[in-house]
Amino acid sequence: MSSSGNLGLDALADAIAERVLARLNQSEDGRLLTVDAAAKYIARTPKALRHMIASGAVPVIRHDGRVHLDRTELDRWIEMRKVRG
Repeated sequence: MSSSGNLGLDALADAIAERVLARLNQSEDGRLLTVDAAAKYIARTPKALRHMIASGAVPVIRHDGRVHLDRTELDRWIEMRKVRG
């Protein structure tokens, strides 16, 4: 890859490229996740995630007796918990 000579601009371009690649990879995996897959995605145990679901901390999709979590909602949950410092 070529450099623009501007470190800040290069860093921004790299960050954008990483996000685009991550979204492309997500679409291959599918948007809805099982509890086990979602727990792994957010680095929690399935038991901890079930507790979060029961307390209403994360929204779920319930259909035909199955529970799925929306990857977009999990990303939003992660973003809301980011702190600086």
